[in-house]
Amino acid sequence: MVARPLAPYRLVLCASPHYISSHPPILALKDLSDHECLVFAHTDLRTQWTFKGPGGLIEVPVQGRFMADHGEALLSAAIAGLGVMLQPHELVSEALNNGSLVELLPQYAIPTRSLNLLYAQDRRMTPKLRSFVDFAVARFGDGSPRLL
Repeated sequence: MVARPLAPYRLVLCASPHYISSHPPILALKDLSDHECLVFAHTDLRTQWTFKGPGGLIEVPVQGRFMADHGEALLSAAIAGLGVMLQPHELVSEALNNGSLVELLPQYAIPTRSLNLLYAQDRRMTPKLRSFVDFAVARFGDGSPRLL
């Protein structure tokens, strides 16, 4: 396999204005345990969210009734006012820009996650694969031209 490191992706904690106005305020990380969290099914994000605080990493246990294995489903649920979610900036940026979602607790940084493009090594790269690799690097790359 060939692994091409791409730029790390940033997660954003957010909820809809409707959810925020109809539930107790979220003023600190500990408040998340009293809220309906929309969780991603197949990662550690299912049970805990990690933030960077002044004293280091803070792991916050979360729970919710809605769990999905696709970010688009979580995005739709968040916009519909079903809870709070932690998802990649690329997924939520449009909703944040148009006001469908509001970022929560921006004073707490969220550790970035690595993003890699993996593909089977072949002596000759097909034009389709080359096109996809070029697209992924242009869209999600960190600017460095290295291959592992």
